[in-house]
Amino acid sequence: MGRRFILNDDYKQFSYFGRGPMENYADRKVGSDVGIYSGSVAEQLTPYEKPMECGNHEDVRWAWLKGNGGRGLKVTGTTSLLQVAALPYSDEQLAPVEYRIDLPKSTATVLNIGYKTLGVGSNSCGPTPLPQYTVTTKPASFTYTLNLTN
Repeated sequence: MGRRFILNDDYKQFSYFGRGPMENYADRKVGSDVGIYSGSVAEQLTPYEKPMECGNHEDVRWAWLKGNGGRGLKVTGTTSLLQVAALPYSDEQLAPVEYRIDLPKSTATVLNIGYKTLGVGSNSCGPTPLPQYTVTTKPASFTYTLNLTN
């Protein structure tokens, strides 16, 4: 459950206070320390040979995208910790590409703000995610604040 924003590709710098520095998910986060991390949006794209959904960060308190001229967009969790990813591609752009060398030039920054996602598990070559890392259909809510900065 979450929200996706397609932003101008001027937003190229990403900072956050959460688990990192590598991507992590609900069932793959205990090895990722909580801290303040920063880098480019392009660096958030995990270099899998077959492009796919990636770059999630768990337990995020705030995340900040910065663009040209210092302007930015800051996301702050208000009722719970967030899951945040900032990537140069949408899932729909990644899915049909067979090899990362074939990715087109990025034309946007895609910001995903989430409350809960399915754990990674290893369903392609083993068991599905454990029950505590699955998402069920039940009422849920989360709030966050978006601030524009100059």
